[in-house]
Amino acid sequence: MRRSKAKLYDLVERIIYLYENEKMTIRDIEALLRSEGYDISKSSIHRTIKSYTELAEEYKRTAEETKALIEALREQPASYQMEAILTMLVSKVFNFVRSIEELEFEDPHELVLALNRLASSVEKMQRYREELEAKMAKVELEAKKRNIDKEFIEYVRKEIFGA
Repeated sequence: MRRSKAKLYDLVERIIYLYENEKMTIRDIEALLRSEGYDISKSSIHRTIKSYTELAEEYKRTAEETKALIEALREQPASYQMEAILTMLVSKVFNFVRSIEELEFEDPHELVLALNRLASSVEKMQRYREELEAKMAKVELEAKKRNIDKEFIEYVRKEIFGA
């Protein structure tokens, strides 16, 4: 596995700082780092900045998607909200793993275990929601047989599902 020189020299944060905060050009950053004895090219610096920019844009997009999802689900039961958020999270993590060019994990086995736990959580949330809905349907049917007030049943539904 080949690592970029910016990562190899542990310069990623510094390159980003010089570019973003000090407003230095890629050429100036290269000159500065070379004057300090680092053997790093403009293209390596450019790739580092591009990678950081893409990551920042993806983070912003994900934050916006999450806000939109939460807003759209505001009136839905909490179990639906959790299920939708977990599903989105699993999707993002799988896309991230698929796009990894360099595995830099101490133990890739830990990543696989974490992904399995995340997927399992989504399944459990779906089963839990389905079980609640089935139980509520039984309660509603029994309430109808016993001629229990519909407003009370709606109250129970709101208490259980949160909407």
